[in-house]
Amino acid sequence: MPRLNVATCTRPDFEAATMMGNMALSHAVDYLRGRGFFVDDLSGDSAIRERVLASLATNDPVFFLGVGHGNASTFTGQNYDKIFWTCNCKELNGRVVYLLSCITGAELGPDMVENKGAWCYIGYKEPFSWVQVKLQDPLADDYGRSFFEPVLELIYRLAEGRTTREAFNASIERWNYWIDYWSRSDDPNAPMIVMLLIHNRDIQVLFGDESASVATPVPPLWWLLSAGFATVPMIAVGSVIT
Repeated sequence: MPRLNVATCTRPDFEAATMMGNMALSHAVDYLRGRGFFVDDLSGDSAIRERVLASLATNDPVFFLGVGHGNASTFTGQNYDKIFWTCNCKELNGRVVYLLSCITGAELGPDMVENKGAWCYIGYKEPFSWVQVKLQDPLADDYGRSFFEPVLELIYRLAEGRTTREAFNASIERWNYWIDYWSRSDDPNAPMIVMLLIHNRDIQVLFGDESASVATPVPPLWWLLSAGFATVPMIAVGSVIT
């Protein structure tokens, strides 16, 4: 049975799009590790099918996430190395899958869930698009962060133990935040950015179990208190802004 709090991430970096996707998902890797996950981070030349299958077999992660070029039936890694394709993704049985990849939500995602036993798939049924000023970490780019914050929002919420539906909805809320932000902007590129943000929001899809979770739930505060874990006095600090 796949192990909670364990993830495999694949991050190719062989051309501009995958380089930026690689940098964006580095934040996801850091956040997962900060939440106590073991993450096998297959970056650059390690983002190939052979290494992915070995990681899945060795670590048995409940969560597989990755960035890479794709089409309706195929997800690829470094230098377009085919990692998963329809009728050849049985290794994802019992796992939650998130793919930052064009069009894999059209055929590959449903096939993973319906025919290969994946617990849940989240991805995109049409091309994922974004605007960026420089070849840099998207979160450091005035335009790029608008497109990658919703991606990371989804992964962060999963890392916190939220269900796939809750994480999906949190991502949609972040898409809406940036749509609203750019809708009110006088930047000359704002109309194009809004159009692409709406596009990405509307092509994000979820298949499988909407109650799936990849992390051990954090016990509520009352349980920690009753169990005797909170033995140090707690001080609440607040502020009022007028």
